[in-house]
Amino acid sequence: MLNTLYLRIACNHLHMLHLESSREVEIRAEPPFSNSRLLVADFSLAERLLKQAVQALLPKRFLRLSLAPRLLIQPLERLEGGLSMVEERILMELGLGSGARKVRLYIGEPLDADGVRAQLERPCA
Repeated sequence: MLNTLYLRIACNHLHMLHLESSREVEIRAEPPFSNSRLLVADFSLAERLLKQAVQALLPKRFLRLSLAPRLLIQPLERLEGGLSMVEERILMELGLGSGARKVRLYIGEPLDADGVRAQLERPCA
């Protein structure tokens, strides 16, 4: 079974959608994982919260019966001048650390389910 996740990440806030079930989870970080310069300043806290979101949407028994999820990450803030290579790496590592088999970054307007799938299926640049 295919699992597709769409993560929108803002300052100290994660919003994740499981496309196949339309289930959603929102997590507000306390203590914060963002600071005034970086969307993800505390990597370990952000990673722990992201794993919580994945587990809430895909319980372990469900994960064993299906492929690891595909994940599209959309940063919503701290985008002035685009993402640096370090910021891209942080977001990619977060996604891979959550158990995703394929992680893509997306910057732009929020997407519907078809848009998320299209972004995940496009060839790498």
